[in-house]
Amino acid sequence: MAWEWNGTLSKAAGNATLFALYLAMQQSALADTISIESPSEDEASSDITQRLEALNFYRKAPLFASESDWLHMNRLSQKIAHQVTQQEPSSLQFDEVRLHNEMHPVPLAQTNDAKKIRQDIITNCSLATQKRIAATYSSSIGEDNTMLSDIIEQSESFLAA
Repeated sequence: MAWEWNGTLSKAAGNATLFALYLAMQQSALADTISIESPSEDEASSDITQRLEALNFYRKAPLFASESDWLHMNRLSQKIAHQVTQQEPSSLQFDEVRLHNEMHPVPLAQTNDAKKIRQDIITNCSLATQKRIAATYSSSIGEDNTMLSDIIEQSESFLAA
């Protein structure tokens, strides 16, 4: 549906009935949506990126959590709990906690899969969205000429009745 990409939906935001119609059309669109593939990286730009990463000596946050990351996060929470029990909450100094957090950055996600959607989120979606995610609907229908004779026989029985 081209109207998804040219701003038709945002233009209809002032008209409630038209906006509701467009949303219903979007909801009932069972075919696969258009996906835009990113172009492949050029070798020269990747070489520059690798050189810049080699110059940076700070640790980067990992993309997914490993077993050691869970241990570091456990130590971090223990240090925070220890400082809270030792001092007044108004005079807390988290220098040691900040240092540990900089030395062992927290991972950005539990898994390194940008397209992963949790099952409880999929369950709360509409049936059409669940089917689209499960890829059970197909936007193409195969032609089967052998079933034409069955349709003719059934139509003759309807005409006789």
